Amino acid sequence: MNSKLLTLLLASSTALAAADAVPDARFANRLTGDWGGARSQLADKGVEIFAYYNAILASNVSGGIRRETNFAGDLFTGVTLDLEKLAGWNDTVFTLSAIDRGGSDITPSVGSQYSVMQLVGGQTTFLYNVTLEKTFRDGDLSVKLGRMTATDDFVGSPLYGYSLNNAVNGQIRAVLFDGVMTSYPFAVWGGRVKAKTSADSFVQAGVFQISPDMFDPTKHGADMSISGDDGVSVFVQYDWNPVLAGKQARFFAGVNTTFAMELPEFDSAGTTDRFTRFYAHGDYQVYRESDTTDEGLTLFATLAYTSQDAVAIIPIQSTLGANYKGLLPGRPDDRTVAFVTYGKFSDAFSDEQIGLGNSPVDYEMVVEIGHRVQLTKYAYIQPDIQWVKRPGGTGDIDDAIILGVQFGASF
Repeated sequence: MNSKLLTLLLASSTALAAADAVPDARFANRLTGDWGGARSQLADKGVEIFAYYNAILASNVSGGIRRETNFAGDLFTGVTLDLEKLAGWNDTVFTLSAIDRGGSDITPSVGSQYSVMQLVGGQTTFLYNVTLEKTFRDGDLSVKLGRMTATDDFVGSPLYGYSLNNAVNGQIRAVLFDGVMTSYPFAVWGGRVKAKTSADSFVQAGVFQISPDMFDPTKHGADMSISGDDGVSVFVQYDWNPVLAGKQARFFAGVNTTFAMELPEFDSAGTTDRFTRFYAHGDYQVYRESDTTDEGLTLFATLAYTSQDAVAIIPIQSTLGANYKGLLPGRPDDRTVAFVTYGKFSDAFSDEQIGLGNSPVDYEMVVEIGHRVQLTKYAYIQPDIQWVKRPGGTGDIDDAIILGVQFGASF
């Protein structure tokens, strides 16, 4: 992120926060507060402006290919318009957002398949969401259309967001490796329909454009074209969110199928124009400190699988995670987190590497532990350590240890 832009934003934030005579509780979790009452007035009229800044400083202190320290930052900002308040369109919301990314990655120095800095990918400025969402039947049915990504709605959990490693942050990473699913910050044309099936469950389906150059950062998210080389990525996901023995749980399972776009096969001159992957997630709060708080320990597990290892770099991935809210006395909003991810490289990809004169690949495993300190309602800092076993899957690169810290604020 441009340092002058961040300095200006922080200075403006301090001035505006100080101007709040009677802060609106809706914006207590924003550094800039209520803008002296202007923000709540805008919200009452249907206009909500948001901005989030997150950054990572990470260093490869042992193993990998070489020592390196780098910084990366991500600014996500935009506006939501309640068109019912603004134009009388019942239960309709328009969202416009943009992303500015800067900095560099140390992953090439680690030699790993999974990025150890989840904020890296397309370090430039992007147009992101340009979406219109309409709800029906008192919110039981929702339709969203426009410029978006699949991971806005599919293959994700808030529990993933505490990982600095991209193995699971944002989505189950293996689903993204094969170029068949779009993800932040690379928006495409798409649509999603979501329908409640019971008081604690829903089903959703989405259709998204995919193209050979959809991850090209030079397009800045502004290429609205659809070409003959593009394909279609279809998601169907079922979510169940029960309360079991008085504690919250979430389970989802889905399938992603792509059509029309040719995918190159490993160790072959052939291509595949259809690809299918299954994925699943389950989490449960196994321990709750009391009936009057959500503090306690939540465990989760994920699985992604495809039998088409001729085009999937990692056909099998699984992550086990733990998230304790309020572990330390007097720190009810802090999070203590741990992740273990196993990714199995495909045999066809390994054979291709051998044919290219490289070593065969087997698996890569990532172990991560961190503690997020919630400094205020709007700012946090998270020290973190990662251990990457078999970076790149070959066994030729020493296991790596990465020390990092992530911090961020909402404005």
